[in-house]
Amino acid sequence: MDTTLPQLDARVRPFEDASGRPTKLLAFAELTIAGAFVIKGIRVLKREEPGEDEPFVVFPAEKGKGASADRWFDVAHPVTAEARAAASSVVLEAYRKTRIPSA
Repeated sequence: MDTTLPQLDARVRPFEDASGRPTKLLAFAELTIAGAFVIKGIRVLKREEPGEDEPFVVFPAEKGKGASADRWFDVAHPVTAEARAAASSVVLEAYRKTRIPSA
C-alpha cells in the first residue's frame, strides 16, 4: 500500500472575539487536499493545560440528533495517524504565519 500523502494547503482566518469573553478558539481553517478537495470548518484551539502553549487542530464535527443528541460525530477527518499529523502540521504552520506581525 502506498502511503504517500497528497499535497496539503491551508488557509487560516484568526478568530477575533469583540465581546471580551474568554475563548479557546484561536482561528478557523480550510484544508485543501491535492488542489481538488477542501475541508472547511477546521478549528485551531488553545490548550487548557497550564504551561502548554502549543495550539491544536480540531476537525469538523456535528452534534447528534434524537437519542444521540449528547454526542458529537466527525464530519471529515484524517483516516491515519500519519495523515492527521501532516494535516495538523500544515494548518498550524499557516496559523503561525498569521500570527507574525507584518513589517
